[in-house]
Amino acid sequence: MIMKRFVYIIGLLFLVSCTTVGRHDLPPFADMHLHFNWDHEELLTAKEAVEILKKHNVVLAAVSSVPSSYALKLSEVGGDWIIPFYSPYYHAGNRLNWFYDKQVVSEVRKALASGKYHGIGEVHLMAGVGPRRDNPIFQGLLKLADEFNVPFLIHTDASSYKYLLPVCQGYPKVRFLWAHAGGVINADGLKNLMQHCNNVWFDLAARDPWHYGYLTDERGVLLPGWLTLIKTYPHRFITGTDPVWNAHQIYKWYEADQGWFHYDKFINYHRNWLKQLPAALAENIRLRNAQRFFNRQGRSGYQE
Repeated sequence: MIMKRFVYIIGLLFLVSCTTVGRHDLPPFADMHLHFNWDHEELLTAKEAVEILKKHNVVLAAVSSVPSSYALKLSEVGGDWIIPFYSPYYHAGNRLNWFYDKQVVSEVRKALASGKYHGIGEVHLMAGVGPRRDNPIFQGLLKLADEFNVPFLIHTDASSYKYLLPVCQGYPKVRFLWAHAGGVINADGLKNLMQHCNNVWFDLAARDPWHYGYLTDERGVLLPGWLTLIKTYPHRFITGTDPVWNAHQIYKWYEADQGWFHYDKFINYHRNWLKQLPAALAENIRLRNAQRFFNRQGRSGYQE
């Protein structure tokens, strides 16, 4: 109890610093991988989360949540520059077994038909854990993405690009956002997928020292393979922050998540390596590619 109270006090002090006017000296940023889960809300409100985004001059954002309805909380506070996705985790109890839940497809259909949600995901497809790629519920979600013409945010933890290949080839009209650019897969593996599936865009969120890494060296310098790949495919990459803390401590998902208190750390990491790119290329990745992908300019009145 004492530790939880200490975390709460530290969080309040952090949030006080985030309620100031946004940093317009920072280039505008599209954060395409956000979460606002039930265990985030234990430590901060949706309004406080939106203020953090504004402080960092985030002008376009996509959010998915557990339960799924929580994604609306950010967009209702912030406005239409925050794009809510609907995940199969429509209640907090099915995070690990959603692919056995026969209500998932109908719940996602209702959410998309409401017009309040503009994407499906984040959907975790974990090699060796589940679901299988031919799982009827997973396949049902892919069909809904095709039917409603919405993007599909997919997370895979596999060692080869070939794991996603039958999915993106099987649904060529679905626009996939591959979360964390495939996770543990290196730049060469991504290049192979790009050559086979032009309907996949690469989300670089959580490619940082606290999550997947493998994007920069210990000095924060972009690795040569990634630099070459990004220059070769300048319109296929976007980024974000994925404000989840201790993400790989899987048995601590039940604890309040402090991820939003580390938001500045996540976004500044990405801003730092983006500075190493030519200006036009950096602008594509931090903003323009996301604007084109969602056909939205984002928050009005922001400073270039």
